[in-house]
Amino acid sequence: MEIELPKQERTAEVEILENEGSRYVFKIDNKTFEIDLVEVSKGIYSLLHNGKSYNVEAIPTKGITKYTVNTFFQSFDLEIIDAQTKYLRSRSQGAAADTGNLIRVPMPGKVMEIFVNEGDTVTAGQTLVIVSAMKMESEYKAGRNGIVKKVMVQPGETVDSDQIMIILE
Repeated sequence: MEIELPKQERTAEVEILENEGSRYVFKIDNKTFEIDLVEVSKGIYSLLHNGKSYNVEAIPTKGITKYTVNTFFQSFDLEIIDAQTKYLRSRSQGAAADTGNLIRVPMPGKVMEIFVNEGDTVTAGQTLVIVSAMKMESEYKAGRNGIVKKVMVQPGETVDSDQIMIILE
């Protein structure tokens, strides 16, 4: 599993390599760490690394992905940016409307509904397809006016990341 942790103006790539009970092996920016991590009370963790013990408090600040983290010596804010968060951000930044001829799905999912047929005229912002991915439904809209040249998927079909669903002309 990969997670990005932006700290101040820095983003670290975190990958959990192993997890067995309270023992974790993970990689942060290509450096491997082995720790023993136990939640001793809600939001309070005891961390053992290289024979040294650390107490860490993680306080949720906004939703379930933003935290204020306190140690004995410092305090910092962090946000966990997982695949779902990346996807939601791309959707909210205008990626929902493809401005080219190809309407693609950014992540694997299931086609729930198709609102157009080949030959239909579409307008910018019109919903063309709804795909369910990661327990949420997303609308894919036309980014421009055009005509549906080809519908490449069917309702109920599973789609792969970056798969073309509709071609406009």
